[in-house]
Amino acid sequence: MNLIISLLAMCGVLLVIATLQSPKRTALTFAFTRSRPHLIADEVWPDVVDDVASAIRAGLSLPQAVCELTHSSSPEISAEFHIVADDYLKSGNFTSALAGLRIRHPEPIVTKFVDALTIAYEVGGSDLGVMLRALAEVIRDDVKLRGEVLARQSWTINGAKLAVAAPWITVALLSTRSDAAKVYQSAAGLRILLICAVVTAVAYFVMQRVGRLPKGAM
Repeated sequence: MNLIISLLAMCGVLLVIATLQSPKRTALTFAFTRSRPHLIADEVWPDVVDDVASAIRAGLSLPQAVCELTHSSSPEISAEFHIVADDYLKSGNFTSALAGLRIRHPEPIVTKFVDALTIAYEVGGSDLGVMLRALAEVIRDDVKLRGEVLARQSWTINGAKLAVAAPWITVALLSTRSDAAKVYQSAAGLRILLICAVVTAVAYFVMQRVGRLPKGAM
């Protein structure tokens, strides 16, 4: 009975670790993270740059083109640029309004977008359209490369999860034999199982930490 309880507890710990580290959000992880600002998908930003470039070609100034993003079909983009537009109308300072966007979303892609628009606004010139097209292309390449890296990374992570689970599956199978069960039920056996569970958990967290890819960074 002690062995069964110990195995169930260890399996529960491993299950919680695997669940919390899973890319898919569960109800439990959502409860802990719902207060964080919503992260805008990287894939949206090339279209945002294209929308700004289209507005520039239509004859709008750069601040007007950015404020037009309040009519974006993406709810997240529309909400964010409503804030940018409100800040700009209140302060009259376009670069400060853009800086607020970077503060709310400090991802590298957002930083590139804000820095490029800030430089274009402060320097000016007739090459704004060319710069925006180049920015959109850079962001698209960034997103594509990141997707490829994440796909390869998922193979490694799934292999690591299997490596974590395999020894405990073996222990569970061995425990069905009476002689092995007696060994595991001894004080020394339980200590070894506990130490192995701690080592497994630490190794799993270290693997996830080392293999973590910062959002938007390439």
